[in-house]
Amino acid sequence: MSAAGVDDAAMTGAQPTGEAALRAEIAAIPGVARLYPASNVVARVASAVGATVAGTEPGGGDIVLAEASIAIRIGVGADRAAAEVCRAVYATARDWAAASGMHEPSIRVTVAGIE
Repeated sequence: MSAAGVDDAAMTGAQPTGEAALRAEIAAIPGVARLYPASNVVARVASAVGATVAGTEPGGGDIVLAEASIAIRIGVGADRAAAEVCRAVYATARDWAAASGMHEPSIRVTVAGIE
């Protein structure tokens, strides 16, 4: 993200990678109203402190990627069944993990709210 608030990847035509790519795919799923931070408070504070020291922006923490696990917290819109949305998010995370070389990760999808 540039200082002007413009998505740099969108400006250059570059595709987002890593967590950003997965976040974009999940946000585009019908019924996903928003992503909530999946990391715990301590991890978010540590990320913010580290980013401040390094002079960078802190990571979103919306999705937690570990060596063998993925954690996602979403808000679900009232227009689709939460179970249906969770299955779509799970399938997207599973496909992303396979394409990224992550073999058989533990995937946790949590509905943090229905909006």
